[in-house]
This record gives sequence, structure tokens and C-alpha cells, in this order.
Amino acid sequence: MKRFLALLGVAILSSLVVAAAARGANLLINAGWHRAVGFTALPAGVVAARLSITCDPYTIHLNANGAVVRIEKRGSSPLTVADADDYAGTLVYGAHRTALERPEQGNGTTFVYHVSTKPPLTVRLHVAAHLGNGQSLVLVRRLEIQRPENRSEMLTADLTVKLPLWPTLENDTWIPLFNGSAGRLGDGARCVYKFAGTLPADGVRLAIPMVSTRGGSLDCRATIAADPYFSSLFTRKSIEWTYPKRVGLEDRTEVRTVVTVFHGGGAAQAVDAFFAEALPDVPAGPPWLHEIALVDYDYMSDAGKGWYADIDALTKALPREDRGKVFLCLHGWYDWVGRYCFDLQTKKFDRRWTVFGNYEKTKNAPATISLDGQRVDAGFGECLPVRLTLADLHERLAYARSRGFRAGMYFADGTASGAGLPNFDPKRVLARGGWGGPDMAGSPYTQNPLVPEVRRFYLEYTDALLAEFGHEVDALVWDETFHVPAGSLGSAEVPGYADRAMMRLVRAVARRIEDFNRKNRRQVALLASDDLGLNAQAAPYALVAHGTYQDSWCDPRAWSYGVFPNFRNTLWSCCWWPIHQWKWIDFAVHQYQAPVAISNGWGDNVGFSEMSTDMRRKVLALFQWRKQKRTQLPIREQLPAYR
Repeated sequence: MKRFLALLGVAILSSLVVAAAARGANLLINAGWHRAVGFTALPAGVVAARLSITCDPYTIHLNANGAVVRIEKRGSSPLTVADADDYAGTLVYGAHRTALERPEQGNGTTFVYHVSTKPPLTVRLHVAAHLGNGQSLVLVRRLEIQRPENRSEMLTADLTVKLPLWPTLENDTWIPLFNGSAGRLGDGARCVYKFAGTLPADGVRLAIPMVSTRGGSLDCRATIAADPYFSSLFTRKSIEWTYPKRVGLEDRTEVRTVVTVFHGGGAAQAVDAFFAEALPDVPAGPPWLHEIALVDYDYMSDAGKGWYADIDALTKALPREDRGKVFLCLHGWYDWVGRYCFDLQTKKFDRRWTVFGNYEKTKNAPATISLDGQRVDAGFGECLPVRLTLADLHERLAYARSRGFRAGMYFADGTASGAGLPNFDPKRVLARGGWGGPDMAGSPYTQNPLVPEVRRFYLEYTDALLAEFGHEVDALVWDETFHVPAGSLGSAEVPGYADRAMMRLVRAVARRIEDFNRKNRRQVALLASDDLGLNAQAAPYALVAHGTYQDSWCDPRAWSYGVFPNFRNTLWSCCWWPIHQWKWIDFAVHQYQAPVAISNGWGDNVGFSEMSTDMRRKVLALFQWRKQKRTQLPIREQLPAYR
């Protein structure tokens, strides 16, 4: 009799709906239905599709486990993506496997599962839908895994999460490969996005965590993507990731978002869907970035005089209407890498300081390096100390902008710092080594972004930069963001997902800039420097910034790897050897719509004002060709070969 009443209650309640609104969608659902009939678990065999989310013209049907089983579109045949008794997902904890089924409580389309592991875990799955660009259907799963508040109850084994793909992947599934080319899944069983944490298996490496397959009877593409803050493994039927026991659930509540977007178009629209729905809080960079056709990096050249001389020469060579397509970056303006003339206690910049204060110790460093089969200059003998004031910096920026050029400032050298600075604390160290130039105080090291004091410095430094220079700069350039590698689990003293902490820090800095832009009607950009392709463990931090201006020297190996992370923005590079490596620049401009890249103050140490007549003509001719195209990074199945 009890079983009959339970079945009757389920049958009646399955026909009830309660309307709610979510981002323009109508949610039709009966919340907490199993409690209403007086039992805490479904009887065996009664799991069936009984919850619906209506997002006109779509209706998404879920079963009582929280799994989507069918998607209907008015005028199309229904798309069945799962069985009526399928799980919402699976947790694999050591040797134990737990299905996410029969939630103990629910609230709307939030399903809650209590997992009897040690420590016990609470899993919340939020399922929602809305209409995206071009009336696409966006199905969102937000998974939260919560451990007990007591930090002593850490994981004793690796924890792997598996969520089913809706729909599953076919052989012709399109994938954005790590090397920047477009690929197909083919007969391969797995593809992976490598970042924080670990993976339960390896596979073909992706540039960004997304795949795109056919949408079946809905007659569209189905792009499945995850947020980029953690590693992701895509199999034909699931998306998976692993929290290694060494760190485990670093945040008491770990959150992942997985989206499935049913949309029209091809590969470009699939990548657009990734940015729009997997990173909905990250806006594209300012439109002016796409108009830049020449970039110039000045490392306090010619004892500070090169900046002015090169601007004068460019002003003479270019009409006013072309100068807005030129970006000039002021590098080396600060006292020390890791301090940048900023006093954290007063939250103000110094009034005066010396640039290249470590000149005497570095001027006799090895003067040449081997580059593409030839010896080129790379010493610091010409990096002479310069006295600067805060007023001088304002004057330098004003000099560029008053002549119609875009101007920016070097923001930081990754999280690099020097052990000779007063705030050095071994707890801050993620890795020893790094840039050893005339602007480094003591032995270099990379700071651990997991350390709260490190994060605090960069955020308050950002606020001070914007307050002081925000109305005078067009971009802040964050060099060598790749120094915090993908997969870094922090240090012995401060363990954690250091790469995720770095990505969050880049995002927090970018968000401060975006807030400043909104309040002041500005279009300041934050540009990362990931050097993907040159460093095996480099991470795509530009995903959460506004583009890339990387110190990859225009090396041809690096360009393709940056295409997908910067697809909706721009990909630039600095070449310190524009004379010796002109062929690198020419290749980048013609094949990747990169701006012409010149520099002064290091490497060739020859600015535009010092170039020969023939060299200036080459620069200007390539600029004239490049300025005719607005930047849109290409998607190719075959990458161009550098010769």
C-alpha cells in the first residue's frame, strides 16, 4: 500500500509545475517533490523524466537524478541525450565510485547529494537554461563540492568528478588543438585541457576547454565547454577532472561550470560560444586593440632619451590619422621589479627614484646569445641608470598621446621579485630564478600567488596605477605571466593550485580595470604575456585578460599557440631584434595579423629614430599593408610553415 501511494504521489506531482524566471527563461518545475509525499528516496524503478525547463522555443526534460534526458525544440524532432534512469554524474574517490542519483533534497533545479566518504562531501548540482547569442540554447551545469569546515578533514585519496556529456561526441567533433590548429576527434577517445589539478587520463591536448559536435535532430552545433580555471578531460561520453589529494579541495567549496550551447554556424561561432558562456564575466578587450598595426617597446633606451627621439621620428613619418594605429609601451620606468616604485604602506608611488639601479652588477653580463642560428646582442652594458620623477612619467605619456599615439605602461614582470628587496620572505617563493637584469634587486624569484600578501600587493598596486595614470594610458602590459606554470601545486610551505590563483589574480586585476573604465568612460586594456608554445607548461592567462602582448621575441613557434586563447581579442609580441630578426616580424604580420613589432633599449638597441633609411622604409611599408586589416585571428586546419 505504501509503495502504491508513493507511486501515485509521484505520478500526480510529475504533472505539477511552478513557473520561475531565470535570465529570460521560464523554469517549469515542482521543487522538493519527494519530501511532499513523505519519503526520502525514490523507490527502485521509479526514476523518470518529470522536471522541465522551458526556454522558448526549447523545453529541457530532466529525470529525478538531475540528468537531462531529452531536449525539444518547436518544429524539430526531440533530441534524446540520456536514459530515464541515468545519473547526473559520478564521483570516484580512491577505489570508491559514487553515482549522483536520488538526491536527498532539492530546491527548484538544484539537486543535493550527500556522499558518505571520509571526509563526507556534499554535492550540489544547479541546472539552468537561457537563450544566448543568436537565440542559441545555453544549458548550464554548476557543480559545487563542499567538504567539512574542519580543515583537518582533508582528502585521503584523489577525487575525480565525471559529468555526462549531453550529447555524446561523434568522430567529426571539432576541437581547438593546443598548437592553434583546428582538429577532429576522429577515432581518438580523449582530449584534454591541462591547467590546475590533474587528469584521470591523458589525451590530445586542447588550447581551451571546449569541443563542438553535431546537435542531432536539433539541426545545429552543440558546443560543450567548461570554465578554464581547472583541468578538463573530454571523453566521448563525459567531462572529467581530478582533485589530487596533495591539495584536494583547496577552497572549502570547489565550483566548476559546464555549459552546452546549441547554436548555428561553424568553428568560429563555437569559440565565440565558449567565451560568451564559459566566461560570461570576462568581457572582450576594447575595440581599439583590433586597429593596432605597429607596436614599439622602449626599455628606457639611450638613458631615457630614446622614447622622445623615436616618437619624434614616428611623428614625422606618419600622418596624424595613422598614429592611432601605433601602440608605444613604456618599459623600465620603475625602480625595481617586484616593487615598481609603489609603497604598500602608504599606497602611493615614490616621488623620485633611479631606474636600472643594479647596472654596476649586470653591465658585464654575457653580451650575446644564439638566436635562430646567429649571435645577437643581449647584454646590459647600455642600460644606464636614469633618475626619474613621477612628473617625468606623466610627461612621457603625455608626449606620446599628444602626438596621436596610443601609449601604455609595463605593469609587472609576472610575479617576479628580488631577494634584495626589504619585503623578502621565503614564504613568498614559488620558484627561484628568472630575469636577472639591471632592474632586479638581488637574486630573482617568482612569488607564489597563493600567498595573501602577494595578491594584496598586485591589487593595491593596480588601484594606485589607475588612480595615478588611468586617464593617461591605453593599456597595462603584464609581462611574463607564464612564470607561474600550469599544474603548479604551490610550494611546500604554501601549497595549493598556484596556477588557478594566478588566473584569478589576473582576472581580479582586469576586473579593477574594467570597473575603472565604466566609471571614467575609458578603454584601458590589460595585456598578458603567456608565451604559449615556447614554454611547455605555459598557461593561457590571457583568457581572463583583454589580449596578449608577449615577450616571445616574435619567435614563429609561439604565434599559433595563442590563437584560441586570444581569439576574440588580439595577439601581439615584442621583438628586441627587429634588425636581425626582421623575417620573424614579417612572418607574424602576414600569417597572424600581428602588428609590426619594433623596440629600443635592449637586444639590437636600435629604435626607429636610429634605423637606416632602408630599414625605416621596410617598417613603414609593412605597416601600410598591415593597417588595412582589422585584427581577427585565423582558424586553420593547416598551420603556415616558417621558412
